[in-house]
Amino acid sequence: MRVPMPDRPPPQVEKFDGTTNPDHHLRNFIDCTAFYTQSDPVKCRAFSLSLRGEALEWYYTLPPNSVDSFCMLMGMFKKQYSTNRYEEVTAAELVNLRQGKDETLRAFMHRYNHAARKIKGVSPEFIISSLPNCLKAGFVSESLYAELPSTLEELQQKMAKFIKMEDQRIFRKQQHEEHPVSGNKKEGKRRVENARDQKPPAILNPRYDRYAHLTVPREKVLEKALQSNLIFQRRKFPPKNVAT
Repeated sequence: MRVPMPDRPPPQVEKFDGTTNPDHHLRNFIDCTAFYTQSDPVKCRAFSLSLRGEALEWYYTLPPNSVDSFCMLMGMFKKQYSTNRYEEVTAAELVNLRQGKDETLRAFMHRYNHAARKIKGVSPEFIISSLPNCLKAGFVSESLYAELPSTLEELQQKMAKFIKMEDQRIFRKQQHEEHPVSGNKKEGKRRVENARDQKPPAILNPRYDRYAHLTVPREKVLEKALQSNLIFQRRKFPPKNVAT
């Protein structure tokens, strides 16, 4: 197809290599060339500039004069890469999504939002009302049941707060596991008692440095002290259950 090209270069388009969705690439190409040209022959020539690799090789295999219009080229392109089309997500698939037992709220909301964006014609009310059933039973799902957001923006703001709370809880749990608290009260008390038992016995030293030498026997001194009530003799009691 021979046709004069415009003086200015065509717009930059992300190149298609044959592995992604052909419909997405066509929409991107049409949007980018809308203000560049309305000529079908120019679009057909410029389309090769948006291809690379295997897709560009396919373009060059087209027989000469086999393309009459850009619409025809689009049909041939879609047919060639029809297996690359993504399967559309239905509303039933969104409702059947479930948060995994160990899946974080952040990870699940990424899956839920991604699936919701791929559903065509679904209402915001449906996306909002379906979410509580998809979440694990607990505080978050019950809070949404109690007061459903009225808009998607409000839903995202509310879920962002819940995600922040969960992130903080996970962070504190990790901190506790990496730096555990040193024992509980019983363990601390046990350590103190063990340390006390391991202390060497106290050594009893004389109260005074010097003492006067006795000039009488020690027995006389003790007897005199007892008589003067300076010291007291410990009374001995007979053992229990012993007849007197």
